[in-house]
Amino acid sequence: MSSPKKTRKQALDEGKQRDISEAAGESGLMIPVFITAEVWDNWIVPDEESMKRGEDQKIRLKSLLDKLLYFIRVHRQTSKSNIIYFPIPLTKGGEEKNVQLMSLLGPVESSDKRPCITIMTPEEYEAENQAM
Repeated sequence: MSSPKKTRKQALDEGKQRDISEAAGESGLMIPVFITAEVWDNWIVPDEESMKRGEDQKIRLKSLLDKLLYFIRVHRQTSKSNIIYFPIPLTKGGEEKNVQLMSLLGPVESSDKRPCITIMTPEEYEAENQAM
């Protein structure tokens, strides 16, 4: 028997997700946006090498949100799916990698049906759905 699904509030309280709605709003997304700790810690927070090159969290987050907005616009033309996969070039250890991320459009909570976007890795999404 699988454990009950965590709420968004629990995920935020436990540090498993972050609310990036303010930054997303500045980029043009007018609904709540959340990002998993895995994506934040591994790709938004720059490593030492990237910081030496002048990268910071704000620059990386803006880059990710701009890329997501582009893919939302393209995706809307061709698909009705609530999942969008998008690659984003990010640096780690002095090496640029094309990181595959995804956004999931869904309700904020089961009790709060307002739409929101959650940014995560495809692996996190698959693990979450296998747990159900």
